Parts: sequence; structure tokens; C-alpha cells
Amino acid sequence: MSERFDVVLLGTGSPLPSADRCGAGNVIVAGDTHILVDCGWGAARKIIPSGIRPSVIDTALFTHLHTDHMTDFPDFLFLRWTAGAQTPLCVFGPDGTADLVEGFLLAMRRDIGFRTAHHGDKLHPDGIRVEVTELPATPEARGFLSLDGLTCESFEVDHTPAEPAFGYRFSFDGRVAVLSGDTALCDSLAAAARGADLLVCEAMNLPMMEQRIVGLKAAGMTRESGLLSDVPSYHISTDEIAVLARDADVGELVLTHIIPPITNAPAQVEAFSAGMSDVYTGPIRVARDTERVPVVKRGS
Repeated sequence: MSERFDVVLLGTGSPLPSADRCGAGNVIVAGDTHILVDCGWGAARKIIPSGIRPSVIDTALFTHLHTDHMTDFPDFLFLRWTAGAQTPLCVFGPDGTADLVEGFLLAMRRDIGFRTAHHGDKLHPDGIRVEVTELPATPEARGFLSLDGLTCESFEVDHTPAEPAFGYRFSFDGRVAVLSGDTALCDSLAAAARGADLLVCEAMNLPMMEQRIVGLKAAGMTRESGLLSDVPSYHISTDEIAVLARDADVGELVLTHIIPPITNAPAQVEAFSAGMSDVYTGPIRVARDTERVPVVKRGS
């Protein structure tokens, strides 16, 4: 019987406000190993509703340092600590991750002191500590961590000017899951996704995005429309994802980091992925917050 290997989608939204989707956040579950990947606004609050105890997460990864991927990290640290963590959290990410973590811990320093004074030895002092490793940026997938049969690889993607930005490839029990991070279409993502059983890919529906830009401009909101006009240059479109998944022979496709925001209403979900199945014939899922997706061997 195959061991448990799931991707839990904590937050499936983007920087654009959404009542239905929090900022980016995922948990890789491989056997008893749990790894947090990104922790944008609201994502930490989705860990417990997703059926995961925060204290079992001993490793966290960042794809890049945009706010919608990391602003809930302090909440996660406190959730993990108060849930009983007794070991430091190991954090991996691109250049700048150490500054990010140091800044958060500095901002939290007084609160950590207050809670330690209040609760005493009920909170383990190591449970709030963080150990950071910054990873080199390489276009090819490069291994950096192995935990109880789970192999983790990082690869650089194209999210210019947010550099470096990473995607991650996870291998466990003969199966492979790839998380794209935020990226435009690029060769490194295509190479990392080749033969993957599951690709969790950020996604932008370009016609929907263009419609929103036109609507803002027509309403006289020229600054807002101008800002949104910059967004397509560093995100991958649903049409491009379909071609990539087909050519890379991906087993299953999950769309996340949804741009522009949509609700979970079936009509909007269907419209968002419209046309993709004409190109890529595997399963396509538009993710929602707290959804758990098993990594299934292709052909099973």
C-alpha cells in the first residue's frame, strides 16, 4: 500500500483581494513529514482547518519574498510554538530569506518575551527559534534536503524583477509533485515538471485579467488599471500551462494563486480553466483553500 503523499492547499489566492482565497500557502505531507511552502496572508489560519497540527511542521520553504507569500509567517511561528513545538523550525529559501526571518523575529521579540514570562516552561524555548538556509539559484532542479524518504529540490523560475524566485520538486515513494511558485512561462519549470505525477501551478486567466483592466480604466481608475497591466508580464497564463503540462507529460494539474480572483462558484471555476482540456487531457483542478490533493502515480 502506498504511503500518504499529499499537497494541502492552505491559500490559493494572489495579492488581489478575495473573500474566498487567502494568500499563497501549502503543506507537503509525505508519510509523517510535513513541510510548509510559503505562508501568505491568512494561510497560517488555514492549517488547523486543513486537519494539520502546526507543531508537526518542522520545515518551511519560501518560493520568493513577495508579501502574499510570507506575511502570515509570524502567525505560523506562534501557532507552532503554542501547539507544542520543541525544536527549531528549519527554513529554506532564496537570497534574502535570512533578512526576512530576522526582521519578523525582531518585530516579535517583545511578544515572545511576554508569552515566555506568562506561560513559563509550558512553552519550550526552542519552539520559537528559526534556523535559516539560503539556497543557490540554479535553473536545473537541485537537491537540498532529504527527510524520511522525501527528497526536496529547488529550481529558479522567471518572476523578474522578484529575483531569485524558486519552484520546488518533491519526490516520495516513487511519486513526484512539483510546485511552480510564481513565474512566467520558462524552460526551468518545463524541465522540472517533466514526468511529474502532479503539477501545482500558479495560474492567470488572461482574458479575465484583460477584462478587469478594461473595466477599471472605463471607471476612471487609471492608476489601478495601470498597475494590473503590469501583472501579466511575470505570471503564466492558463493557455501556457495547458501546453506545458501536455508537453511535459504531467499526470495531474492543479491551478492555484488564482489571477484574477474568482469565487468557488462552479460557473466561475469552469470559466477560469476554459479551453485548457482541449490541449491537456489529464485531470485539471482549480484549487480552493484547505483542499487536500493526493499525489497519484500516473496511470494508476
